Amino acid sequence: RHTVISIHFGGGASASYNAKNTVSAFCFKPKDPKHLVARCHLCFQCKLGVLLLFVSPIEVVKTLTVKGKAPVDPECTAKLGKAHVYCEGDDIYNVMLNQTNLQFNNNKYYLIQLLEEDNARNYSVWMRWGRVGKSGQHSLISCSGDLTKAKDIFTKKFLEKTKNEWDKRASFQKAAGKYDLLHLDYKAKNAVRLFEAAAKKIVSRPKAVSQLDLRVQALIELICSIQMMEEMVIEMKYDTRKAPLGKLTAEQIQAGYWSLQKVEAYIKWSQTGSAWLEACNEFYTRIPHDFGLKTPPPIKTLNEVQEKAQLLEALSEIRIGIKHVQGEQLDLKHPLDQSYRSLDCELQPLEKTSDVFQVLERYLLSTHAPTHKDYTMTLVEAFRVNKKKSEAIFRFDLPNRMLLWHGSRLGNWAGILSQGLRVAPPEAPVTGYMFGKGIYFADMSSKSANYCFATREKDVGFLLLSEVALGECNELLEANPEAKKLLIRKHSTKGLGKLAPAGCISLHGATVPMGPAKPTGVVNPNGYTLNYNEFVVYDPRQVRMKYLLKVRFNFTQLW
Repeated sequence: RHTVISIHFGGGASASYNAKNTVSAFCFKPKDPKHLVARCHLCFQCKLGVLLLFVSPIEVVKTLTVKGKAPVDPECTAKLGKAHVYCEGDDIYNVMLNQTNLQFNNNKYYLIQLLEEDNARNYSVWMRWGRVGKSGQHSLISCSGDLTKAKDIFTKKFLEKTKNEWDKRASFQKAAGKYDLLHLDYKAKNAVRLFEAAAKKIVSRPKAVSQLDLRVQALIELICSIQMMEEMVIEMKYDTRKAPLGKLTAEQIQAGYWSLQKVEAYIKWSQTGSAWLEACNEFYTRIPHDFGLKTPPPIKTLNEVQEKAQLLEALSEIRIGIKHVQGEQLDLKHPLDQSYRSLDCELQPLEKTSDVFQVLERYLLSTHAPTHKDYTMTLVEAFRVNKKKSEAIFRFDLPNRMLLWHGSRLGNWAGILSQGLRVAPPEAPVTGYMFGKGIYFADMSSKSANYCFATREKDVGFLLLSEVALGECNELLEANPEAKKLLIRKHSTKGLGKLAPAGCISLHGATVPMGPAKPTGVVNPNGYTLNYNEFVVYDPRQVRMKYLLKVRFNFTQLW
C-alpha cells in the first residue's frame, strides 16, 4: 500500500507526501497561505506541524482546517474552510466539556466554538453535544458582525453548562451535576506560521535522507508512532476524540490522579456509597472514556484502580513522548532524525556477533521464569543506551550495582527514553505498588516482560536493562506500601522471592544475574511468599539506562 498525503494551502500551494515522509511533489504560489487541508488514506503523522489526520482505507472521511491555535470542528461543515476559531491574545474561544454520571448512564460531551469568517468580520457560535463516540446534535447561531453578541452567547452557554465564569476559568471548579472543563494544550506555535515556514523550506530543499542506522530508524518509527500510542490507550478505553493525545495537559492527568486517589480511599474504607460513586464520576469526567452505549462501569476494586493508574501512567509518558516527537523546530533533517534528536538519548545498535549482545541474549533467555509459560522470547535487536543527563547525576558512590530488567508498554518508551525512569507522582494511588512508589526492577526477564502487555497480534515489545545502584538493600518477605520509610541507612528495597538466578557475571562493573533460576530457600512464615525477587529504588539518580532490547514474543498455541 502506498500512503499519500496531500496538503493544500490557500492561494494555490500544495504538497504531496509519500509513506516515507518525503516530498514527492510541491507547488507554491500563495501570497498569504491562510489555511491547510490535510487528506490521508492511512493514519499518518505529518512532521511539519501538529495535525489530526483521520483514517480511511478507501476515501477521505474528514478534513481538518487548521487556522490559528485550534481547529474548526470537522462536523461544522457550513464553516469548514471558511472560518476559524476566534482568538484574542491567549483567549481561545474553543472549549470541550465532559460529564460522566454512572447513576444515570451519562457519558457525554459538549463542544462550544466561537467562529470568525476568514474574509469578513462575521461571527457565529457552533455547539455540538451528545454521547461519547457519537456525532450528537448541533447548533450554529449566526451573529453577523456582532462580536459582542457572539461572545455573550458563548460565555453564557459556558456558564450554564459548568456553573463557572468564562473569565475565571483559570480557577475552574467542577460543580456537582455540571460539566467539567477539559484542559487542552494550545501552546504549540501558530499553525499558519509553521506551515508558511515549512513551505518556503520545501521549495528548495533536497529529498531528506535519514542519517540514522537502519536499525535505529526502525526503532524510532515504532516507538514514536502516534497511531500506535492512540491504539494503546483506546484499548484501555480512553477517548482520544474528546481529548487528543497531543492536547492533553499535565494538569488534566494530575486531576485524574487525584480523583482516582479518592476512589481508592473509598474502596479501602468499604464506603461504596454516593461519595464513592461521585468520585468515579469525577474520574471519568476528567479522563474521558469511550464505552459506546454501555454504562461506564464503576471502579469497584483495587485491581481496577491499578488498571486506571496504568492508563494515567501511559498518558503521562505519551504526553512527554509526543511533546518531544512532534517538536516545533523545522529544519532540513529527516523526520526520524528529528524525533531521535528530540529524545536526547544516544542509541547505538549492537552487532549480534558482539560479546555484549551474546551476554544480553543469555541473560534474557536464562532468566525466563518457569511459571511464565504463555510465551518464549527472541532477541531481535539490542541497543546501547547513553543518556548524558543520567550519567551526570548517577550515584556512582553507592556499591552493589546490578544490571536489572524493566518492562513497559510500547507507547511509553518515547517518554521513558526522553525523561528516564521516574517515580510515580504524589497524587498517584498507592495501589499496585507492592513496596510503595518507586522504580521497580527484576532479575528475571519474563517478570518484567509481562509489563510489555504484548499479544499475538502485537508481538514486539521492548525491555530495558538499567544499571541500578542498590547500595544496601532492605530485604522484605512480604509487601509493604510503606517500605520507603523503612530505609534507615539503606538505599533500596529487595522483595525476596522463592526462585532467583543461580549465577552471575560482571559487565563493565555491574553484576549481571544469570540463570537458570533455582530455589532460594526463602519462606514467609506469615503467609504468601513472592515467586521472584523485586528490586525497588526511590531515587531516579540510582538508575542509569544501559541497554534497550527489542524482543519478539512467541506465544504458545492454545491447543
